Amino acid sequence: MVLVLVSYNNPAVKLGLVLLISNSVVLSLALSLSLCVCVCVCVCVCVLSQRSDLFSPVLQLAEGCGVKETPQQKYQRLVNEIHELCQDVEQIQVTTKESSSEERLTPVALAQQAAQLKQQLVSAHLDSLLGPNAHINLTDPDGALAKRLLTQLEVARGVRSGAGAENKTAAPKGPDGVILYELHSRPEQEKFTESAKIAELERRLAELETALGSGAEKQGPLSAGVQGASLMDTIELLQARVGALDAATLDQVEARLQSVLGKMNEIAKHKAAIEDAETQNKVSQLYDVVQKWDAMATSLPQLLQRLLAVRELHEQAMQFGQLLTHLDTTQQMINNSLKDNSTLLTQVQQTMKENLLSVEENFSALDQRMKKLSK
Repeated sequence: MVLVLVSYNNPAVKLGLVLLISNSVVLSLALSLSLCVCVCVCVCVCVLSQRSDLFSPVLQLAEGCGVKETPQQKYQRLVNEIHELCQDVEQIQVTTKESSSEERLTPVALAQQAAQLKQQLVSAHLDSLLGPNAHINLTDPDGALAKRLLTQLEVARGVRSGAGAENKTAAPKGPDGVILYELHSRPEQEKFTESAKIAELERRLAELETALGSGAEKQGPLSAGVQGASLMDTIELLQARVGALDAATLDQVEARLQSVLGKMNEIAKHKAAIEDAETQNKVSQLYDVVQKWDAMATSLPQLLQRLLAVRELHEQAMQFGQLLTHLDTTQQMINNSLKDNSTLLTQVQQTMKENLLSVEENFSALDQRMKKLSK
């Protein structure tokens, strides 16, 4: 809060007051202009929201984003849709002829059903439940909604101006003709409001992207060829695709499918014939092999008996070989023992000879000594 004390006798102060008043006037004009723009935008939105035939895909996307309608909005939407349905049926009755051979609903039946729906809405007494604001003039629903919106804006403006008048007090005067002014400024509140609006806009954009499936992983077969296009171009492309599914086009597609199905059946038959020929060829080869072995099949029992008979002989032959190997090993061991024994015998003989010589020498020496003693 800033308190400013000024005097009327100072020219600079007068100039400041003039600038302050001019700024206030410009600010009020800007606020009025923004309010008018908001009113125009709201009226346009209300008018366009009633054109469900042009913006039905957009409304469906908005409904898919999770925005829940109030009972009053739902009732107003139903009333407008039934009114438009009645108008469309009347135009169809004027421009088309009744045909009893058609199986689909005729304009007369549509008119009867629309009248029944309207009667059901009237019998529900929703006007008394939802209040007087739920009633809509069906002769001019767009104008009625626009008038109601303007009335609500006037009421809101009156309430706001009344609250401002109550809160507004006379400017206090100081002594000696001095006037006291109070200026209030809340920049943080404006920043907070702007941030909240930006966050709300981002949330709505995220919901719209979620509903439209902007990610590459969400692209389905119906979205092929619509990448990067606007919403209206996408709707026109989808309408063209739906229009291509008329009776004549479906007949042509069915005929082409029948021809393709016939060709596929022929291909399957040829494939089955080829597979049967290959199987028959393999069976023939196996039969030839079996025929070759038929002559040998008669001699197989005799061959088996002979093999069983010579089985013992083969086992004995294997044992004889093992015995020969053992005998050879034993003979080698005996030869080695004989060699060792002959060596030892030679050594014993040599030792005996040496011992005999020494005994003879000893006996001769003893004989000589005995001779000497006898003399």
